[in-house]
Amino acid sequence: MWCYYKEWSLLGYINVSFIFGAILLFTGLTSYILSSGFFDLFYVTSRKIISSKRKLSEITHMRKPSEIIHYNFKFVLLLGLEILLCMGITLIAY
Repeated sequence: MWCYYKEWSLLGYINVSFIFGAILLFTGLTSYILSSGFFDLFYVTSRKIISSKRKLSEITHMRKPSEIIHYNFKFVLLLGLEILLCMGITLIAY
C-alpha cells in the first residue's frame, strides 16, 4: 500500500486487500477445480481430436491435469477468504 499510494489510509488498505484477496481466491478456486478432475475428460478428448492417429498411444500415457497439481490449495483459498473478510470489515467501518 505504501509503494502505490505513498500514504497510509483506510481506503488504500481496502483497495490493496481487495486486489490481493481476489488474486489469492481466484488462484485457490482454479487449483481446486483443476485438482478435482473436472476438466480431465475435456482435456483427454480434445487431445485425441487434435492429434493424429500415430500419436494416439502417446496421448493415452499423458498425465491428466488433476494428476499434475499436487500442492495444498486450501491454504491459498483460506488466505484469500481471510483477506477479503478483513477487507469487508474495514469497508463497513469506512
